Amino acid sequence: MVPDIRFREGTIIDNHVHISDIPDPAWNAPPFLAEQLLRLMDGPYMVAGEARHVGIAVAQPGPGISIKPGWDHQQIHEYIVKAVRQFPDRIIGCMMINPHLGLEQAFAELEHLVKDEGFRMIKMHPTFHHYWPNKSKHLTYPIMEQARRLGIPVMIHTGDPPFSVPALTAPLAEAFRDVNIILAHFGTQKTGYADDAVEVARKQDNVFLGTDWGHLMRIKEGIQTLGPSKLVFGTDGPITEIGMGLRAIEVCCWQPPIGINMPESDRERIFGGNMAELLGLT
Repeated sequence: MVPDIRFREGTIIDNHVHISDIPDPAWNAPPFLAEQLLRLMDGPYMVAGEARHVGIAVAQPGPGISIKPGWDHQQIHEYIVKAVRQFPDRIIGCMMINPHLGLEQAFAELEHLVKDEGFRMIKMHPTFHHYWPNKSKHLTYPIMEQARRLGIPVMIHTGDPPFSVPALTAPLAEAFRDVNIILAHFGTQKTGYADDAVEVARKQDNVFLGTDWGHLMRIKEGIQTLGPSKLVFGTDGPITEIGMGLRAIEVCCWQPPIGINMPESDRERIFGGNMAELLGLT
């Protein structure tokens, strides 16, 4: 049965978490179970003097699991499906597509995950899967076409060269203006492309920025340049911490020079309202 999650005003949505019941093969990171995620989501976290918690998380496999030798897309997402079924009112699934495993099988699994398991987003990881978002059209365009057909957003990993420079996503956004794209990490990993990410989002109406990995200064610049409707809260958990991410957005409501006098209503849009619209939860 497809989960029926509905957004309630004031709900915080973490649009970017990774969970698994096995170690991540890429870094040998320990498993991070759905139960552990929910404990972190429940906090509580103090925001403007009020105890808050994350109501909904969008979960995907770790990128290392998406390249586990011998595994197909069904196996890669088996634990995400289990978590969604176990916590249907708290966790929404996101499919990470490794195009080198075969697009036909990937799209068959995507159809099942969206129609039968309530998944609501696709993840593209050009760095881990080694392709150019702009040049590898035989891989990227079919994925975008599936997102268009299903009416779901696409999250794209950004922040490290050569495959994940934010500017490389602009041609996709232009070619698929009716598909919403979230640039994960605010264009930041060990290298910073935050200005690049902001510029892509400024020029493309269908591009949004995930706040995960974005630090306070860059987030303030993003809000001032784009407005609050273009940012969506995320953590990339468990490698970053929920409270830290919430704090960076909360501080934007402070007076300058630390904050930018952002209204609390805009804070709530970034915390959850914008993502709820992208996921079709409203």
